[in-house]
Amino acid sequence: MIAPTAAVERAAVATAVGRTVAATTAKRATETRAAKKPPAVSVPQRTYASAAGERPLSAAEVFLDVSPATRVLSLWKRGGRTGSGNGLTRTDARGIARTLPYQTVRVFLREQFRCAPSEEEIARAIELPDSGICGFGMDPAYRNRDSIAAVAGAVSSRRATLASQIAGDVSRYLPEARAWKKVRIWFVIASQTMFDAVSLRASADGDSVPVILINLTDVLSYGDTTAERLETLEHVLAHEVFHAGLRQAEAPLPGWADYRDNSLPDFAYIRRVMVDEGVAHYIDWRERPGSDSLFTWKPSSREAFAFSQLATACRRLKQPGAARGDLIEILQLAGTGPLWSKYGAISGMFAAHRIEAALGRKVLRLAVEAGPDEFLRTYRQVASRNPRLSGIPAELITQQ
Repeated sequence: MIAPTAAVERAAVATAVGRTVAATTAKRATETRAAKKPPAVSVPQRTYASAAGERPLSAAEVFLDVSPATRVLSLWKRGGRTGSGNGLTRTDARGIARTLPYQTVRVFLREQFRCAPSEEEIARAIELPDSGICGFGMDPAYRNRDSIAAVAGAVSSRRATLASQIAGDVSRYLPEARAWKKVRIWFVIASQTMFDAVSLRASADGDSVPVILINLTDVLSYGDTTAERLETLEHVLAHEVFHAGLRQAEAPLPGWADYRDNSLPDFAYIRRVMVDEGVAHYIDWRERPGSDSLFTWKPSSREAFAFSQLATACRRLKQPGAARGDLIEILQLAGTGPLWSKYGAISGMFAAHRIEAALGRKVLRLAVEAGPDEFLRTYRQVASRNPRLSGIPAELITQQ
């Protein structure tokens, strides 16, 4: 309430016959409170019955396997840069190239980067790091093989602790499910800068069991020491396991029924990214060093920029006559590209933060469970109570 000035009070006394200043002030205070009362927030509710035996993702479902990387390191220890010269290391390299983890890397590279190396070309690149092929330029990894071995060894020695930490971080925000498939995390060695971590729906043999690929060549960029790299890696793993877990948990959830197709309408795709990538980024970044300057009471410049870019993207998608290629590029930037330019992922990350800060972790998890429509409606209600927060473009709000 803003107190009336003395001049206003004197005018009220002079003109309001039979009224006291106290009565006038009280009336104004009542009117001010009524005008500024924020709208109520409706908390997401389950609209379906819980399945018996639902439980959170546990450490038992998180399987970390460093052997795809250590097999390559072992081969390099025996053959160096030039191989054994007697065919033995080439035979071993072929065996590595045929394993399911590296077959899965091949499929991923072909689908995402149009890299299509043959099995024999991958075997040659593994045995002879100087040779290289698309997706398997192994010279940087060979030069840093001792550092890669140190990270692989640290992951192996802390496997149980890591699995428990990851499952704990993820299950805070992931809906529960009646049954979980194991999430396989394969640590591989591949080209530098092509990818560091990716979550896939299945391996190359189509077994429908979730797979996460971690490229240890790129993990070296996470810090200067093994400890620093491992600390960041824990956050990245939780990020990817959330994706793998959500794909399982969403299957029976009504609020996700319109968001399971591989090809979604433009605005539906952005809504999905804001939850799937947004909450994954929130899990990833909420406890990283410096997060206290990122998730602040007053919106940071990162937060304001993300929502500004979100609004700009929605306006551009509505423009008539835009070339489909331009629209596809706009959509891709929602969840891929430079970190702070991923307008869907980063605005979703801050939306998750605002929901948890205002309404609590349980409400955020319920909003995720209820699906993208309810997640965005919940954030919009939170933002309506705080004029500092950015709104959600109308195109992203579906009618109930």
